[in-house]
Amino acid sequence: MKFTVESSRFAECMRKIQPAVGVTKEKKEVTENSVRLTMTKKQKIKEGYIGMAVSFDGKKQLFSAFLINELEMEEEDYDAYISGKKLCDITNALNNGNEAPLSLEVGKSCIIKKGGNQIQIPLGEEPVIIAPTNDWLVRTTMDTKKFLEILFRAGRFYDSGADGVTGSVCIRFDMENGKFQMSSTDTYKLAFYGDSVKYELPDSVKEEGSEQKKELLYQVDGDQLKILTKFLTGKNTEICAYEKYLYFKSEADIAMFMIKDAGDNPYALSGVISMANGHSRASKITALPKDVLETLDVFDVANQGEEPFVYITKNKTGGLCFSTKAKTYKGIVPCKVEGKFKDMILNSKFFRMVLDNYDKEEAMSIFVGDSNEGILFKDAEETEDFNIVIRITE
Repeated sequence: MKFTVESSRFAECMRKIQPAVGVTKEKKEVTENSVRLTMTKKQKIKEGYIGMAVSFDGKKQLFSAFLINELEMEEEDYDAYISGKKLCDITNALNNGNEAPLSLEVGKSCIIKKGGNQIQIPLGEEPVIIAPTNDWLVRTTMDTKKFLEILFRAGRFYDSGADGVTGSVCIRFDMENGKFQMSSTDTYKLAFYGDSVKYELPDSVKEEGSEQKKELLYQVDGDQLKILTKFLTGKNTEICAYEKYLYFKSEADIAMFMIKDAGDNPYALSGVISMANGHSRASKITALPKDVLETLDVFDVANQGEEPFVYITKNKTGGLCFSTKAKTYKGIVPCKVEGKFKDMILNSKFFRMVLDNYDKEEAMSIFVGDSNEGILFKDAEETEDFNIVIRITE
């Protein structure tokens, strides 16, 4: 089998699937997991043929299509299994601005040619591949930019290496209210974001008498899920929930993530929502994030080498006063303070991370309550989205 492709397109395809190209280590031996390249004469279009590259590392599986300009093979369908890391590294190195076509020939080994370069790499073992089926539980389609915005804001607060922390992102399919939502927390800071969607249910659920679940909750390893920010490039993204994995499809690219077994430490989403809804909101601060961040910038410089705890009190002339513990720095944040404000101490690094979830020029609300309550952040009173930062106690 031999095919010719445009070098940059094939390199882009390999770049997309590379995050799921695993390396297996057993005792002293290291084995590169294979990439499966699938070619078929059945999918001929005006420009050529459609090929598909697939990689799977046990936690996620990535599919990406590529255009074949010329295809030579006797079979109608052909699968090639090639050492994944070498294939990705070589095609990336050959994508050097020279638009000469790239050819790939598979026999007893894989031979890649471009211009004056010829590289031979070994074939690999047939990888485990999970084929998407029609037994999905619920499906929806979202604007890709909106989905990635939710992923960025809601899916960033986890710590995969910490004890007692899930290290995962919680994804909620709320069919009863037509909401798609995400949340994550590392116990110090928490985010919850979502959007209204239209859900499609399978025919088996639509049948009269069939039981319909009101919601589905999934936990996915946060480190795995974040690759979607560079993987999804189409205008819209189709999202399907299965029993054991989640499916994301944008144009000709598909990402599938295995559901994380949280064991005895599941993500307590109902508790998260109750925490926000039950917040006492004794005091409300209305401020521009840029004003708060500007004051934190000076605080960080003045507080070099010390604990990053910012002491926040209500200023007599209005606004809030940010200071270091020893009062070697004081800065005033212009804002409106309503209700009964109680002094608080926040970790300035966590405070800044949450503020990065908001438009710097749009006023936001910060709610302060009892000393045992976290600080609640919202960009609008009516929105269901929120962030929480745990306050420091001395």
